[in-house]
Amino acid sequence: MIHIVVLEDDVHFREAIVDKLNQTEEFQCIASFDRIETFLDALPNYFPDVFWLDIRLPDGMSIDYIPKIKEIYPNSLCLICTFYDDDENIFSAIKAGADGYLLKTDSFQKMQEGIRELVAGGSPMSPFIARKVINSLKRSNNQTSIAELTNREQEILSKLAKGHPYKEVASQLAISLETVKKHVQNMYKKLHVQNRSEAILKYLDAKKR
Repeated sequence: MIHIVVLEDDVHFREAIVDKLNQTEEFQCIASFDRIETFLDALPNYFPDVFWLDIRLPDGMSIDYIPKIKEIYPNSLCLICTFYDDDENIFSAIKAGADGYLLKTDSFQKMQEGIRELVAGGSPMSPFIARKVINSLKRSNNQTSIAELTNREQEILSKLAKGHPYKEVASQLAISLETVKKHVQNMYKKLHVQNRSEAILKYLDAKKR
């Protein structure tokens, strides 16, 4: 079962999402909050697989606290679910370490698929968001070419882009999990990215050209 903590100030949307999650056999909302302050106070008490985060709340921006979440729960994933589809919020969230970015206008089925994809090692994004990110990368004049990665690094990145988690990649390539992680860190440095989502987006952008 995938355990989820929800941070969302819209009471109707929050209750609807929590209710729908708990009606499934594969998801369970173990806590929900409408303010960052209460969320942070309770943060050390939960061990979720996924943090479901709205961006803007009455007492601040959730993305400002993603690094803290990652520090306490390095294996947990942060999924943004918001109405905000502007460049500033999108790229601020990704740079802060968000692992996925969905819009509240997506169907609940799409959100469920997003959670599954996230836990499986992917980086779910609403199509509109993915398009904006790809277009932004195309406009960038300071990109490191995917071709500059080693063959092994490209091989690993290709598998990550297909949604394979690190353990699966290690097994398929007959290398250790630690070796996969070291290659990933090297890729981040070469591509000037901070997380898997950005690396995959650069890879997908390169494949489209």
